Amino acid sequence: LAVSCITSAITRSQVVSFIVSVVACLFLILAGFPPVINLLQGLTHNWQWLVDTITSFSVITHFEGFQKGVLDSRDVIFFLSLIGFSLFTTSVILRTHRTT
Repeated sequence: LAVSCITSAITRSQVVSFIVSVVACLFLILAGFPPVINLLQGLTHNWQWLVDTITSFSVITHFEGFQKGVLDSRDVIFFLSLIGFSLFTTSVILRTHRTT
């Protein structure tokens, strides 16, 4: 929902906001999907750090602990940071639109 708030603040159309937020959320999910990781490793032969950075944004890797019943503080901090950053960015965008 917080990611959708950003797209809603950026665009004027609800339909465009929905499509952009679905694409953003799909990226957050597919960044940790093994076939996507393999594709990225094939495209970036010498840049393993880039693949690791993109994979770290995946919600799949952070949900694995929850599926096993483990409440890891790193996963909780990731989700709280993602929500906090999204809401902060939304408030900055709305303040910018209000002053112009």
